[in-house]
Amino acid sequence: MGKALNTWLYVLLFTFICSVPAVSETVHCTECGMMVEVKSPFAARIVQGEKTSYFCDIGDLLSYVKRKGVQGASVGVKDFDSNEWIDGNKAFFVKAEKKFKTPMGWGIAAFKDKNKASEQGTAMDFDAMVKALK
Repeated sequence: MGKALNTWLYVLLFTFICSVPAVSETVHCTECGMMVEVKSPFAARIVQGEKTSYFCDIGDLLSYVKRKGVQGASVGVKDFDSNEWIDGNKAFFVKAEKKFKTPMGWGIAAFKDKNKASEQGTAMDFDAMVKALK
């Protein structure tokens, strides 16, 4: 009985180990090099041609766009309320360092709904937020 139980436990352990998903590839921020927590409401991405670049903080994305003079790219940000990916070119941004504790301290959150954004502070569209960035 003891040997059969040990064999059964090994089979269960092996099955469990094989069913655990592999660790996904680590994604680093294109602007600062920090690891990107893709599930964070402050994560962002930009698609230029075939290349997708990720950012740990919306502020890093905006800084990259301003520094590189990026235009016409597909931008993705997380809606602060739902944490769903939304089109960054259609999003509304609010800068409020005391309200939003972001990975790099930019304090910028994105919203798909302008009214929700306005409840948090001054709502700006993508281009206005890039221009306002210092």
